[in-house]
Amino acid sequence: MIEVLNDIAEDVVGFRLSGEVSGEDYEKVLIPALKSKLKEQGKLKVLYQVSEDFDSYDFSALLDDAKAGFMFYTAWEKIAVISDIEWIINSVKVFSFTVPAKIKTFENKELQKAKEWLMQKDKSEPNIKISLDKKSKIAILEPFCALSQRDFLKAKELIDPFIKENGKLNGIIIHTKDFPGWDSSGAFFAHMRFIKEHQKHVKKIAFATDSLLIETGDKIASYFIDTKIKNFHFNELKKAKEWIEG
Repeated sequence: MIEVLNDIAEDVVGFRLSGEVSGEDYEKVLIPALKSKLKEQGKLKVLYQVSEDFDSYDFSALLDDAKAGFMFYTAWEKIAVISDIEWIINSVKVFSFTVPAKIKTFENKELQKAKEWLMQKDKSEPNIKISLDKKSKIAILEPFCALSQRDFLKAKELIDPFIKENGKLNGIIIHTKDFPGWDSSGAFFAHMRFIKEHQKHVKKIAFATDSLLIETGDKIASYFIDTKIKNFHFNELKKAKEWIEG
């Protein structure tokens, strides 16, 4: 079932999913609530809390889920997904780039944190730490929140002058315990453009992470570039550097 949560900010609509979610739940609860909030606010900030007793979707619910996505495609602004179910969190991270909104995941114990994030105004701080070892000619990118288009502009501002001066980078290392995904489809495509624009100037790319999404990222990147790619565990940053320098 789906129930509407009323104890959130005025410009946020919230839902709790539990048990088996049916197409009727979407048609009678979720979609009318989204339409009403969109009429009030002009944009949609949405909180989805998936309870521990969540069981499954039936087939009609899956169809209605897709329909809701297309129906409100240009209206999404922020979406917070709260769950302790691993496959749900991983699915959100994999497919978040298909939705033109900022999407972030939280554990159920972080419900208040999720509400606060939805109410926050956008900040200019980047979601990635970038360091450049000029001696080894290796750039290390360490994302700690869902990546935005702004983050790749920051990466270009640091890396492009170095490439212009030195002609190349020996490698780039993506170093993160758990890859946080992208905050919008625009961020995902900015990531792909960044890779494609720099592939001729980068010999190797290493992923140093324990993220379950790494195989997906690896496969996606392989469609865009011919650069050598290799995976390492998060605590194998030194090995990743040695592989690039070898």
